[in-house]
Amino acid sequence: MGPWWIYVLVFFFGYFTHKTFYFFRSLKISIGLIRVSQLISLAVLAKSMENFYYSHTARLRQMRENNDSEQNMRDIRRSFNVEIASYRERAVKEILDLHPGFYEPIIDFHNWKTAMVYLEDNRKYVLEILKQAEDDKKTS
Repeated sequence: MGPWWIYVLVFFFGYFTHKTFYFFRSLKISIGLIRVSQLISLAVLAKSMENFYYSHTARLRQMRENNDSEQNMRDIRRSFNVEIASYRERAVKEILDLHPGFYEPIIDFHNWKTAMVYLEDNRKYVLEILKQAEDDKKTS
């Protein structure tokens, strides 16, 4: 029959090898999910900024049509820029605060400017995800 302990060793080696590879595969998948969620969050945030600017432009156009003073329009522009800058930084900070400390090495941005660079670097991937979501809506 041969030495029985070789069978036991092979079994344990296979078991622990399987667990190790499963752990690393799960780790890779979870990092991928975190990166995708970051990109989607930043894309939604960028789209909301675009909508804020559209509404601001519409408000300024309405003020111009109502013959408001230039001082009022300048004040509106200044307050809007301050509010938007504050909102952008707060939103990115909240996204970053949601990550536990041990995920810090995989975060590629730390403020609005670097977040938009990160989003631009991954633009093609985000557009593919959003296109896939639109296709899923059409087929369901």
